Amino acid sequence: MIYDTKEGHIYYRGENDYNGGRERVGMGVLMAAYLQRFPDEMLLNSLNQYLSYVERELYDDEKVLVTNDYGYDNHYQRLYNYPWVSLFFLEIYTLKKDLNYLYKAYKVMASFYAQGGDHFYAIAIPLERLLRCLKKEKMLKEHEELSVCFRRHCDTLLQNDIMYPAHEVNYEQSIVAPAANLLLEMYLVTGEEKYKEGGKRQLDILELFNARQPHYLQYEVAIRHWDGYWFGKKRQFGDTYPHYWSALTGKAYKLWYRVSGDEKYLKMAEGSLRGVLSLFFPDGSASCAYVFPVTVNGEAGQRYDDYANDQDWGMYFYLTSVGKEG
Repeated sequence: MIYDTKEGHIYYRGENDYNGGRERVGMGVLMAAYLQRFPDEMLLNSLNQYLSYVERELYDDEKVLVTNDYGYDNHYQRLYNYPWVSLFFLEIYTLKKDLNYLYKAYKVMASFYAQGGDHFYAIAIPLERLLRCLKKEKMLKEHEELSVCFRRHCDTLLQNDIMYPAHEVNYEQSIVAPAANLLLEMYLVTGEEKYKEGGKRQLDILELFNARQPHYLQYEVAIRHWDGYWFGKKRQFGDTYPHYWSALTGKAYKLWYRVSGDEKYLKMAEGSLRGVLSLFFPDGSASCAYVFPVTVNGEAGQRYDDYANDQDWGMYFYLTSVGKEG
């Protein structure tokens, strides 16, 4: 749930980015990844409670549906939610060595594609890692099925080129970033040059959202629009530097380094991924977004929002990027 750092309590509202599902799954994703590196019995108990919540309230295993809020509330059907739950199950599988969760990760992505996902620029699809895990566990039927789906998806991205379809907004960094990430991961899996070339073309567009200003909030931090409004308590418009999805660009830079060996992109990746860590404070609290302008519609800006809401994704991308092969 959201945590109000000013008032000191959790917060829930059924509306979109304040509810009990959607991007908030990232909190569980981070915890599962963290515990693989730093075992802690108390935190594991917390994660197990959250896992029970996801399986009881958000993920319908019989119908293979990822719903939008607790109680299997799916009045707003949202394909963005599927890769996040798949990634969550993938991290649970890695943590617990339980093949049941790898199978669930596969099923969620198969359901995503059965609903037309190959035309959707979803965020954080675990293409490379999911295929490698399925192959490692000799789940060859599942591996083949998703390989076909991922290839079809990537070929659609190549065909669309830079003519991006509108999603929840018409055009933004987190539409371009998934295209770059997917194509570069597909190249790492297949070695096919068309995916490398297509991924670099997307990366060239993605770089346009970033600058290297001599300011820690803007150095390799991708511009985001209005995320303080959608995710924050203040509901304030204005350009957001940073917001956790800015780190998607750092992930793409790191992939290009793995593909090309270009050290420049390794440094750029570090700047991008580290940039979103300014959302976390020394006392352990955090913020979902920083509204950068001095004023917005007559209200003071240059402030961190009071809500801690989903910024865990930024820490997850940094945690899982450590090392040159991350």
